[in-house]
Amino acid sequence: MSDPAANHEIPGVEPGLAAAIAAADDERRDVRDALRPMRAELPLRYWRQQAHLTTPASDAVMARKAVEGGTSGMPRMLERLGLRASDLAERLELPDELIEARLARPARAPLVMLDGEDAIALRDDVAARGLAVAADILVEADWGGPAGSLRFFRPPGLNLESTVRDLYTLLWQLRARTRGSELPLDGIVFPKVEHPEEVDLVNRLLDRAEADLELPPGQIRVAYLIESGWAASQLPEIARAAAPRLAGLIFGIADFSADLGLPAIATGHPLAEWARAEIVAVAGAVGVPAVDAMTLDYPVADPALDAAANRARWLDRMRLVYDDAVMARELGMLGKWVGHPAQLFAVLLAYEAGLADEVLDQEAAKLEAYETALRADQGATMIGGVMSDRATDRHARVVLRQATALGRFDPARAISLGVIDETERPEAEQAFAAARPQAG
Repeated sequence: MSDPAANHEIPGVEPGLAAAIAAADDERRDVRDALRPMRAELPLRYWRQQAHLTTPASDAVMARKAVEGGTSGMPRMLERLGLRASDLAERLELPDELIEARLARPARAPLVMLDGEDAIALRDDVAARGLAVAADILVEADWGGPAGSLRFFRPPGLNLESTVRDLYTLLWQLRARTRGSELPLDGIVFPKVEHPEEVDLVNRLLDRAEADLELPPGQIRVAYLIESGWAASQLPEIARAAAPRLAGLIFGIADFSADLGLPAIATGHPLAEWARAEIVAVAGAVGVPAVDAMTLDYPVADPALDAAANRARWLDRMRLVYDDAVMARELGMLGKWVGHPAQLFAVLLAYEAGLADEVLDQEAAKLEAYETALRADQGATMIGGVMSDRATDRHARVVLRQATALGRFDPARAISLGVIDETERPEAEQAFAAARPQAG
């Protein structure tokens, strides 16, 4: 059927006006289509980024433990320290039953990053070993299937001569050990990027690699570390250049603090808070998760302290990373970097608390009530005493989509509400099945 406006024949509208509307609409659609590539089309699984567990690519034992172990070592850790689940629950101000349940049902890291940059020595032999280990772990480790951990690798930054060598060597090694169009790699974390021109270079490097390796164009996603003054100040331009491949924007507070000459690496420094806000705003605009920096104080024992002091130290550091994660969550960051299984445990607890079942039920009820209002030709309505309209409906959909990706919301209900579509059902059902034993 032809579009009446295209023929300047809008019923009841004077032909000259119809022609003006049609011409303006053509221009509007051209602008909309030109701007569409500036927003990422992110597959559902990439919204599972509540915690990025980083591990050195050069240490095969540690890397495999990070991938396959997740939080499984927490009970032994507590036992070594002489602590009980109730001690941790008290320090975090959470119910004993919740901590006990999570200890009994270990969780995988939503994303594991094999680090080929900061976590290994800058020597060719170490880098080669790290690449071989990374390839082995990516191909052979148990990543938990489709609903398991996302697989990421961090190459050296563009300021190092080994950047392209290491990135391409890993991609070629992975391609040699796999068949078909799938690569056992969900993405790379690119560090030290400061300018959009560098993002353009990364895009070209990956375009050429995919063509040479006969991979689907755009398959290799990229998350960028924002860790300098230039990167923070040019973040919109960087994100626009990165959008077609973008998987997330990550705050790197240590390098950021060094670049700006801050007196300390401090979470609460005003410039750190400004950078976080910028990352949240731009990540939301481009349609990807914002991910917070790592809490550098690891919950580990100090040999110089006695048992009682180490217990207090460990509990304090668990509370610190938990509070940091809650702060990031409330700011709008959808995940946080961690470098230790105990940090992983605390961060998952913090993000889980933001998606409680009663909260998700309330958000779903908003969608259902608003749909009823629309059928009654109302553009806005009151739901639970709160004004609800198209904007609040959109917010509820964002929350429920994230929850569905994490397996926290029933996929059938998500489809009925229009939160996901049928093509995403298999992935959502796998995530839901994997998360159900952890519910309660």
